[in-house]
Amino acid sequence: MKTTLFGSLFYAGICVALTGCYQDIDLDRYKGQNGEHLLTLNSIINPDSTIAVAATRTYFFSDVHNERDYIKDLDITVLINGEDRGKLSFDLKTNLYSSHIKPNVNDEVELHTAYSNSIITCSDIIPPIVRIESVEVERKGPLSVYTDRDYIFTYRITFTDPVGMDNYYFLHYDTSDFHIGVSMGERDYTYEYVFQQLANRVNSNIPGWEPYSPYGLPFTDYGIEGKTHTLIVREFVQGGNGRDLTKYSTMNRKFKLFSISKDYYQYLLSVLYNDTESEGLHGGMIDLGISEPIKYFTNIKGGVGIFAAYSLDETDVDVMSIVGRFPK
Repeated sequence: MKTTLFGSLFYAGICVALTGCYQDIDLDRYKGQNGEHLLTLNSIINPDSTIAVAATRTYFFSDVHNERDYIKDLDITVLINGEDRGKLSFDLKTNLYSSHIKPNVNDEVELHTAYSNSIITCSDIIPPIVRIESVEVERKGPLSVYTDRDYIFTYRITFTDPVGMDNYYFLHYDTSDFHIGVSMGERDYTYEYVFQQLANRVNSNIPGWEPYSPYGLPFTDYGIEGKTHTLIVREFVQGGNGRDLTKYSTMNRKFKLFSISKDYYQYLLSVLYNDTESEGLHGGMIDLGISEPIKYFTNIKGGVGIFAAYSLDETDVDVMSIVGRFPK
């Protein structure tokens, strides 16, 4: 990789600035200010599971913190569509407040509690399920990407965005079984329109960020509102360096399309903004300690954390039944 004179001077300047700005700071004098008595609530709800909530205490960032400090004596009331559905019970095995209630699509779920003389509330609405209508697969190769016998799989995932509302999504694709068949290769979201729009938004805070994550990525219906849309993503599978792909008879992939709430989308964006391992400029600056992280999104009134909702549709695809086995 070539290094320009400007780049050398820039990073040299960073080193000088860092070495010239060290000083001892007494952090203990900041204790007792904002944050010490905040309740942290975290819960992700969906129509396939009962409601579960984690409640923990905040801690001062310079203190030794080996494990979560769970709060076990809260009275947390659940309301669904404004109707009181009782209190959550604390489970000592999981350290979670839980309920037998499974909310339905379009339900508004609220939590009410009190902590340190403050009223804590949060709410979200479970979005409708958006179905995966079809998944098409195409294979190219062998060709040279990372080795001399690599393959590119292109997946086309079709769904229809509901009309008349802002919709938010999350796409993830992976192996159906990690122990069987061809293991998951490198995911590529680069050429898909909705992830290009995501990159445009993230780049306003993280210049240079490109759409990549092994865990999946969020997106909105901006530009595809009310339309049938086909997501186009790829997977790079390496077949060189002595790896024999011809021995495999299965290559199963699972595609998950999450319909997520707006608050969940906002939270996932804030996670991307604070990813110090991303190749974006801001993430690198945070890692160097010369740029402040962007505040994580929270919708807990009177506290911090995230209370968000999703619905899921998923489908399994036997890739080899569509494109055949790898050529010898």
